[in-house]
Amino acid sequence: TRRSGFTFAPEAASERMRDIINKSVPTEQVLQTARDVYSRGWRTIKFYFMIGHPDETMEDVQAIIDLCKAVLAEGRKVLGGKATLNVGVSTFIPKPHTPFQWVPQDTPEQVLEKQRMLKEQLRGQGLHLRWNHIESSEFEGFLSRGDRRMSRVIFRAWELGCKFDAWQDQHHHDLWLQAFEEMGLEPWFYTHRERDIDEVFPWDHIDPAVHKKFLREDYLMSIKRETRVDCRDRCFACGILPKFKDVRSQTEPMQWECPPVKPMSERRKRNSDGGERTPNVTIIN
Repeated sequence: TRRSGFTFAPEAASERMRDIINKSVPTEQVLQTARDVYSRGWRTIKFYFMIGHPDETMEDVQAIIDLCKAVLAEGRKVLGGKATLNVGVSTFIPKPHTPFQWVPQDTPEQVLEKQRMLKEQLRGQGLHLRWNHIESSEFEGFLSRGDRRMSRVIFRAWELGCKFDAWQDQHHHDLWLQAFEEMGLEPWFYTHRERDIDEVFPWDHIDPAVHKKFLREDYLMSIKRETRVDCRDRCFACGILPKFKDVRSQTEPMQWECPPVKPMSERRKRNSDGGERTPNVTIIN
């Protein structure tokens, strides 16, 4: 049978960048996976990366190029000219309720510079590159972290004729900018502004079960390139477990792959020295 492409998403190509996004996969492991995939009959590997990660440099973008060429070279050792590599590079959009909700989105100028480098060097036989349009990334950015005032912009854009703007061929970026101007707002305030660590966000009243304190810790750890182990091996008290304790108590423990729910009486026990109660999770101070 004919095999389709084998897809995986390193997200970032340098180990430094993967540490920042807490996806610590060694480059050699990526290359070995590619060798195994090509050796087992797949002719096409599909890679997905992002540009615009926090603290990203042009060296990190160059690493995408170098890794892609190295992977294709591994494929050619096995399949010759039949090996192909499809590379999708999207623009990173910081989102609410994530560790990077504090960071600025790359400006259009920064994104274009990175895309230009990729287009110039990721070309030739067996290499196929796809990327995001700048306007689509800006559009997604200001909608993602907008506040109540954005409702006026959205309504005005609709009045101006914006209807199906999530579709690239129906997107009217000039009308969105006009709507912003008429409402007295600036898109950069939502997209390209770094947030203070103590800033109150428009979405803070929404409970996603994960504590903002936990997200803040993750963000500060990323700045120092510190990573967390898999939470199935160690619980970091993000907030999910107590939020869904009733659901978990009615579910087989292995379905959650988390520490079992302890009876309330056991959780209320105090340490023998009379100190604080013993938590059933690991707490990060």
